[in-house]
Formats: sequence, structure tokens, C-alpha cells
Amino acid sequence: MRKPKITSLKNKSQSLFGGLRRVKLSSKETDGDIYLVEGVMPKGSSVPVHIHEFEDEIFHVLEGEVELIPGDDVFIGKDGDIIYLPRGIKHGINTSGEETAKVLNYVIPGKNFETFFDKMNAQGANPTKEVTTKLAQEHGITFM
Repeated sequence: MRKPKITSLKNKSQSLFGGLRRVKLSSKETDGDIYLVEGVMPKGSSVPVHIHEFEDEIFHVLEGEVELIPGDDVFIGKDGDIIYLPRGIKHGINTSGEETAKVLNYVIPGKNFETFFDKMNAQGANPTKEVTTKLAQEHGITFM
């Protein structure tokens, strides 16, 4: 029988792609089902356009303004906007306003994606493109 999971205030934060990821629910807490992080994206931060082979994502804009790039479209997300991105759709996200943006990012399933971010975080603040590409490919992620 499955049981409910409660988030831990002890969960870690990680820096990556010019922003900060605050883990709200780790994949360990959800038996790999979901990885939920709050992205804190200062002006100029960006996640490059990429494709996930294994994960669906939901972005929920909590504060500020972000440029979401689903497929070949560009969508300006503001407070309260939600976008669902099924696996296999290229996408990226950038801070588009002058202020720091906050976005809840639901990744389903979560374990593979969380492992990718843990390995990227272990590389330090500025991993090389070669390292990023290698780790991404190992986890079914392709950067464009």
C-alpha cells in the first residue's frame, strides 16, 4: 500500500544554469515518481533548449516573468501561469523580466532527472559543455 509523502525542510538547494534549485520533494521521498523543485532565476539566468526522453515537466510561475520556449513557440509566463511539457518536446526557460523569477518545476517521473542534476551539481558552478553533454546523454537529455 502506498503512503503519502511529506516534504522535508531539510532538503538541499543546488546552483545550476545561473539560478538556484530548491528541492521541495526529492524523488527519494516520492519513490521516484516526482521530483519537485523551486527554481529561483535571477535576471539573465537561462536553461538551454533541450529535450527529455523520459520525463514530462510542468512549470508553474510563482513570481516574476519567464520566457518559456516550448517547441518552436515562445511564451511569456507570468505569476500563476502553468505550462505542461510532455517528454519529447524541445524546451528551455529564461528569465525575461528585470526581477528574479520563481518557478515550481514538477518532473514526472523524477528519479532520472534528479540524478542528472545531482551529477551536474557535483561538477561545480561552470561544468564544461563536454561534461554537460555527456551527463545529459547518459540521462536521456539532449541539449540543442
